[in-house]
Amino acid sequence: MSKVVVIFNGQVQREVAINKARINVGRRPSNDLVLDHLAVSGRHAAIDTTSEGTFILDLGSTNGTSVNGQPIKKHHLQDGDVVELGKYQLKFVVEKDNYQISPDETLRVGKIKVLNGANAGKEMVLSKQLTSLGSPGILVVSIAREGNRFKISFVEGKLFPKINDENMDSRPRVLEHGDVIELSGTKMEFQLE
Repeated sequence: MSKVVVIFNGQVQREVAINKARINVGRRPSNDLVLDHLAVSGRHAAIDTTSEGTFILDLGSTNGTSVNGQPIKKHHLQDGDVVELGKYQLKFVVEKDNYQISPDETLRVGKIKVLNGANAGKEMVLSKQLTSLGSPGILVVSIAREGNRFKISFVEGKLFPKINDENMDSRPRVLEHGDVIELSGTKMEFQLE
């Protein structure tokens, strides 16, 4: 799991876990990460996590966004990168898994198998640290790998997803082998091998 350390005037303010596909950053209270300073735009930037990594995107801010002193529009974040937004700095940190696998334990493979609809039968191996599923603006969840466990989290949407025909809430939940995830009518089975 990754995080950003929020620094203002050289003082660490807080740490924010990157636990969803998009984290909006800006001065407005509606942002996921609120930076209350006049040099920060209302919707300043976004931190996007995809299967290819974590990126910072400037959203057309007035004063711009820099990474390690260089102005950027989009930047693939690496461990230790420092993002500058006005007087704020966001230090990107990739945390190593605390979960240790003993020598006699094998790293298990997580998969999602689509059960209905146009993609019925299709399988997707959860090989990344964070995988996003769904349609932005409608319903999105993320599945994070923690050693041999997989946690599903609600990211955005009008309705919560269902797990085994029960509505999920905003809290992350550990997936068990055979759990059926339903996103906007599409059912998928979680498999752990």
